[in-house]
Amino acid sequence: MATFKYLLETSTCIELLRGNQRVRQQCIEKNQLCCISVITAIELLYGAYNSPDNYREQEIAKAKMLTDYFTVVGIDEIPEAFSREKIRLENNGLVIEDFDLMIGITGREADMIVVTHNLKHFNRIDGLKVEDWAV
Repeated sequence: MATFKYLLETSTCIELLRGNQRVRQQCIEKNQLCCISVITAIELLYGAYNSPDNYREQEIAKAKMLTDYFTVVGIDEIPEAFSREKIRLENNGLVIEDFDLMIGITGREADMIVVTHNLKHFNRIDGLKVEDWAV
């Protein structure tokens, strides 16, 4: 199995689809080291299928292009770590959405850097390394 260094979170993939040149350049330079979570694939496809009728097919094609291009990693290994971190966050009043937490824990447990444009939420996850390629 390939070793990945970067887990591209949904906001980064959206920046890529919107043509953000900084994100595009980083993805080109670090291509073989990047992957996405199955959660990101779900969020991208949901957003595409939820697009207005006149853009839906185009958005679905773009989302599928990304989910086909990047290796999609599962979440089979995270249930315990997810549960512990969710409780820690709740106890400290730092709740984040479950999907974001799943992506973050996937990255942390696999010792990857999560690339996100949503540092506010992902910085709350204990021990997670994050970068923002969009700025």
